[in-house]
Amino acid sequence: MWESWGSNMVVKVKWFYHPEETKLGKRQSDGKVRAGMGRSGGGGLARGPPATPCCPSQNALYQSCHEDENDVQTISHKCQVVGREHYEQMTRSKKYQDRQDLYYLAGTYDPTTGRLVTAEGVPILC
Repeated sequence: MWESWGSNMVVKVKWFYHPEETKLGKRQSDGKVRAGMGRSGGGGLARGPPATPCCPSQNALYQSCHEDENDVQTISHKCQVVGREHYEQMTRSKKYQDRQDLYYLAGTYDPTTGRLVTAEGVPILC
Protein backbone atom coordinates (compact mmCIF):
# COMPACT_ATOMS: atom_id res chain seq x y z
CA MET A 1 0.00 0.00 0.00
CA TRP A 2 1.27 3.47 -0.81
CA GLU A 3 0.11 7.04 -1.19
CA SER A 4 -0.59 8.27 -4.72
CA TRP A 5 0.16 11.70 -6.19
CA GLY A 6 -3.37 12.79 -5.23
CA SER A 7 -2.79 11.76 -1.59
CA ASN A 8 -5.06 8.71 -1.93
CA MET A 9 -3.96 5.38 -0.49
CA VAL A 10 -3.45 2.83 -3.27
CA VAL A 11 -3.01 -0.93 -3.13
CA LYS A 12 -1.92 -3.44 -5.77
CA VAL A 13 -4.30 -6.41 -5.93
CA LYS A 14 -4.45 -9.72 -7.78
CA TRP A 15 -7.85 -10.68 -9.08
CA PHE A 16 -9.74 -13.84 -8.21
CA TYR A 17 -12.73 -14.89 -10.32
CA HIS A 18 -15.94 -16.64 -9.30
CA PRO A 19 -16.73 -19.56 -11.66
CA GLU A 20 -19.66 -17.65 -13.19
CA GLU A 21 -17.29 -14.76 -14.05
CA THR A 22 -15.12 -16.97 -16.28
CA LYS A 23 -15.84 -17.42 -19.99
CA LEU A 24 -16.89 -21.03 -19.37
CA GLY A 25 -19.10 -19.99 -16.45
CA LYS A 26 -20.81 -17.35 -18.57
CA ARG A 27 -21.52 -19.97 -21.26
CA GLN A 28 -23.00 -22.28 -18.63
CA SER A 29 -25.29 -19.59 -17.24
CA ASP A 30 -26.38 -18.72 -20.80
CA GLY A 31 -27.26 -22.38 -21.40
CA LYS A 32 -24.64 -22.70 -24.14
CA VAL A 33 -22.82 -25.68 -22.64
CA ARG A 34 -24.05 -29.11 -23.75
CA ALA A 35 -26.55 -30.97 -21.57
CA GLY A 36 -25.22 -32.43 -18.37
CA MET A 37 -22.68 -29.68 -17.78
CA GLY A 38 -24.91 -27.28 -15.83
CA ARG A 39 -25.02 -26.93 -12.06
CA SER A 40 -26.88 -29.63 -10.20
CA GLY A 41 -28.25 -29.76 -6.68
CA GLY A 42 -27.34 -32.25 -4.03
CA GLY A 43 -24.86 -32.94 -1.28
CA GLY A 44 -21.13 -32.45 -1.37
CA LEU A 45 -19.44 -29.69 0.58
CA ALA A 46 -21.03 -28.08 3.58
CA ARG A 47 -22.37 -25.32 1.31
CA GLY A 48 -23.59 -25.45 -2.27
CA PRO A 49 -23.86 -28.23 -4.85
CA PRO A 50 -21.15 -30.85 -5.38
CA ALA A 51 -18.12 -29.48 -7.15
CA THR A 52 -16.76 -30.87 -10.40
CA PRO A 53 -14.11 -29.31 -12.68
CA CYS A 54 -16.88 -28.01 -14.97
CA CYS A 55 -19.19 -26.94 -12.15
CA PRO A 56 -17.31 -25.96 -8.99
CA SER A 57 -19.26 -25.05 -5.88
CA GLN A 58 -20.41 -21.52 -5.13
CA ASN A 59 -17.42 -20.98 -2.82
CA ALA A 60 -14.80 -21.69 -5.47
CA LEU A 61 -12.44 -18.99 -6.72
CA TYR A 62 -9.92 -19.03 -9.56
CA GLN A 63 -6.71 -17.05 -9.15
CA SER A 64 -5.40 -15.08 -12.11
CA CYS A 65 -2.41 -13.06 -13.21
CA HIS A 66 -4.71 -10.03 -13.60
CA GLU A 67 -3.44 -7.21 -11.36
CA ASP A 68 -4.69 -3.70 -10.72
CA GLU A 69 -3.73 -0.71 -8.65
CA ASN A 70 -6.84 0.50 -6.83
CA ASP A 71 -7.75 3.21 -4.38
CA VAL A 72 -8.21 1.43 -1.04
CA GLN A 73 -11.67 2.99 -0.72
CA THR A 74 -12.88 0.85 -3.66
CA ILE A 75 -12.29 -2.39 -1.76
CA SER A 76 -15.62 -3.68 -0.49
CA HIS A 77 -14.40 -6.46 1.82
CA LYS A 78 -11.72 -9.04 2.41
CA CYS A 79 -12.07 -12.78 2.20
CA GLN A 80 -10.08 -15.87 3.08
CA VAL A 81 -9.00 -18.23 0.28
CA VAL A 82 -7.63 -21.63 1.27
CA GLY A 83 -6.90 -24.93 -0.44
CA ARG A 84 -9.82 -27.27 -1.15
CA GLU A 85 -8.91 -29.81 1.53
CA HIS A 86 -8.47 -27.10 4.17
CA TYR A 87 -11.78 -25.52 3.11
CA GLU A 88 -13.62 -28.83 3.56
CA GLN A 89 -12.10 -29.27 7.03
CA MET A 90 -12.98 -25.72 8.03
CA THR A 91 -16.59 -25.91 6.83
CA ARG A 92 -17.17 -29.04 8.92
CA SER A 93 -16.51 -26.89 12.00
CA LYS A 94 -19.43 -24.88 13.41
CA LYS A 95 -17.05 -21.92 13.72
CA TYR A 96 -16.79 -21.61 9.92
CA GLN A 97 -20.11 -22.99 8.61
CA ASP A 98 -21.88 -19.63 8.30
CA ARG A 99 -18.94 -17.57 7.07
CA GLN A 100 -19.69 -15.77 3.82
CA ASP A 101 -16.05 -14.74 3.32
CA LEU A 102 -14.49 -18.22 3.12
CA TYR A 103 -13.53 -19.61 -0.31
CA TYR A 104 -11.36 -22.37 -1.72
CA LEU A 105 -8.90 -22.15 -4.60
CA ALA A 106 -10.40 -24.15 -7.48
CA GLY A 107 -7.59 -23.37 -9.91
CA THR A 108 -6.24 -20.70 -12.24
CA TYR A 109 -8.04 -18.58 -14.83
CA ASP A 110 -6.51 -16.57 -17.65
CA PRO A 111 -9.03 -13.82 -18.47
CA THR A 112 -7.38 -13.02 -21.83
CA THR A 113 -7.62 -16.57 -23.21
CA GLY A 114 -10.49 -17.91 -21.09
CA ARG A 115 -8.33 -20.91 -20.10
CA LEU A 116 -9.20 -22.62 -16.81
CA VAL A 117 -6.85 -25.01 -15.02
CA THR A 118 -7.75 -26.95 -11.87
CA ALA A 119 -5.72 -26.56 -8.69
CA GLU A 120 -4.14 -29.90 -9.62
CA GLY A 121 -2.93 -28.46 -12.95
CA VAL A 122 -5.47 -30.17 -15.23
CA PRO A 123 -6.98 -28.00 -18.02
CA ILE A 124 -10.78 -27.74 -17.87
CA LEU A 125 -12.23 -28.49 -21.29
CA CYS A 126 -15.99 -28.56 -20.91
